[in-house]
Amino acid sequence: MSSTVMHHEFQVISTAEHVRPARHETAKVLTDWGISKRVVDTACLIISELVTNVVRHAAVLSPTATVTLAVDDAALVLSVADAHPLKPKPLPAAHSVGGRGLFMVNALVREVHGRAEDLSDTGTGGKRIVIHLPLAPVAT
Repeated sequence: MSSTVMHHEFQVISTAEHVRPARHETAKVLTDWGISKRVVDTACLIISELVTNVVRHAAVLSPTATVTLAVDDAALVLSVADAHPLKPKPLPAAHSVGGRGLFMVNALVREVHGRAEDLSDTGTGGKRIVIHLPLAPVAT
């Protein structure tokens, strides 16, 4: 059983101009925690993509989203939760008209041997996308 060592949660308004502040807060917190630059960069890209998805697809029912950053025994755990019930479906490949966000997130997660979960959030009726990234580099 893992125990959470560090935890930080913040709200972000579901508008495009709040994607960048979410990325900056993520970078600051993870850097302050001593997370490696490579993991911080990956985490910031993932948070940017997930918050952008909230802005594009969930804002009508979710004026804010909750970003959670946590470190447990072996992983950095990132999550973005919103109040929209529709679960995202990543496209099988990037398309010129969109669909690159989750495609890219899934590719990044696979590359570092992490895992992603799409969970229902019974409290809001929405969903929570949870990403687990290993803290130590994975030998390839």
